[in-house]
Amino acid sequence: MIYLASTSPRRKALLRKAGIQFRVVQPDYDEFMTRKTPPSQVVQIHAVKKAESCRRKIKNGILLAADTLVYLKGEAIGKPRNMREARLILGKLQGRWHWVYTGVALLKLVSGRTLKKLVFFEKTKVRLKKLSPRQIKNYFLRVHPLDKAGAYAIQSAHGGIIQAVKGPLSNAVGLPVEKVREKLRAIDS
Repeated sequence: MIYLASTSPRRKALLRKAGIQFRVVQPDYDEFMTRKTPPSQVVQIHAVKKAESCRRKIKNGILLAADTLVYLKGEAIGKPRNMREARLILGKLQGRWHWVYTGVALLKLVSGRTLKKLVFFEKTKVRLKKLSPRQIKNYFLRVHPLDKAGAYAIQSAHGGIIQAVKGPLSNAVGLPVEKVREKLRAIDS
């Protein structure tokens, strides 16, 4: 059995769409940001900590945890704390290329012990359209930004703010499903 250490509706939808059966366990971990740690390491550290926070809840199975952040010219951007911060973030990202990093941790648990552990990351390059303050305000009337890294939802049909994507789209949504499927086979062998 696969256990998803996440309450993200996007991650759940991606796994369902990929035909991967799972159960949800809620992680108990508060993310942190640091300027000195590269984004590829930050998302992997967070994914591992989320998985480890759920380890005691599972005796046997594979625990899957993930963390996503946006990275623009040396700055890691997570989820906005409020609408003001969401407007600032989207104003900064609009019209520019940025990276979306997702770290993933897979723990194979047998009798409550970690038998195997795989940790990896994926990145996707995204460019948002140029947006006026009014367009940003209207976007937030349709898409709630506070639970999304970078304050936008790439998968949302309501937005239409994405200009281009280079790399795995599922990664930019919050879980690199293709790579996860490959690593699930590896950890379960």
